[in-house]
Amino acid sequence: MQEKDILFIKKTFKLAKKAEGFTSPNPLVGALIVKNNQIISSGYHKKAGSLHAEIEAIRKAKKNLKGATLYVNLEPCFHWGRTPPCVDEIIKRGIKRVVIATYDPNPQVRGRSVEKLKKAGIEVKVGVLESEARKINEVFFKNMEENLPFVVAKIAQSLDGKIATFKGQSKWITSQDARLYAKKLRDKYDAVCVGINTVIKDNPSLEGFRKSPYKIVIDPHLKIPLSSKLVKNSKNNLIIFSKKESLRKKRKIECLRKIVQIYFLTQKEFTLKNITKILYKEKNICSVFVEGGSFTLGRFFDERLVDKIYFFYAPKIIGGEKSITSVGGKGIEDLNKVLKVKDLEIKKIGEDFLVTGYVYQK
Repeated sequence: MQEKDILFIKKTFKLAKKAEGFTSPNPLVGALIVKNNQIISSGYHKKAGSLHAEIEAIRKAKKNLKGATLYVNLEPCFHWGRTPPCVDEIIKRGIKRVVIATYDPNPQVRGRSVEKLKKAGIEVKVGVLESEARKINEVFFKNMEENLPFVVAKIAQSLDGKIATFKGQSKWITSQDARLYAKKLRDKYDAVCVGINTVIKDNPSLEGFRKSPYKIVIDPHLKIPLSSKLVKNSKNNLIIFSKKESLRKKRKIECLRKIVQIYFLTQKEFTLKNITKILYKEKNICSVFVEGGSFTLGRFFDERLVDKIYFFYAPKIIGGEKSITSVGGKGIEDLNKVLKVKDLEIKKIGEDFLVTGYVYQK
């Protein structure tokens, strides 16, 4: 593998990440055009419906592209969507070589663009820093491969795994630096999810730092207060999941439906797996950031739906049998079936520590 190919592909990663959280349901893509070992143009996909990275780079180029090399972190698109196929424009401009970090997992594209480029006489290289490229688009790969949203669990807890004292006090366990970092994390994902107990107890707004994501509330008995911030500040981006027995609360439903989307599910339908399917297929929500509380987070782990974790640890000990643990739910009975976390990373944020990793589902 040529060192210059690695160098330029890494630069496409940086470009792609500039739009993190804003391209859904599309992937993050960055592109570079290099001629005579010099970068002559670059581009990245900014949001769904805007120019793809390759087209932006091509159009920004002020030099003739004949004989140039295109670097891109994901296989160029083959099909018509909101924009024309990138592969046709690449061929048309006389680019002689294309270096791609990874194939596109979309069945409409995978391998077809590479094949078409090769048939046009263009040299194609695939697989440069592939694992890193997949991680950048981990949401998109999950969507394409499993037809489900990417699920992230975020927890702020003491060193002994508590999120509140035995009297229910929880503000604030982690520092302001950690809380700001967590708020910025919301920008990366399409939706933030909490259980009804968190809404009633904490009255959160669940806003991001630069955007307002969907807010998802798991509320089996439709207890959400009409005076809550989520209801009062709804921009038609609050979605509630309740059980069909709640349909008897007609007056409350009438008030809510003016500004809120409510799904009423049967007891059998009321599983988090089914709820995530609805979010993906009906609302095009590609990623869900789960913030609590203990019971809701526990259910996501119980149903083995969590792909990634962000666990914030404050250097504090709360203790107490009746203090609330961060991950509730049913839990694991057999240690041989315990969930494991891989690719762990630990970083210090203010006085706290953040542990990130990916959950083994097997």
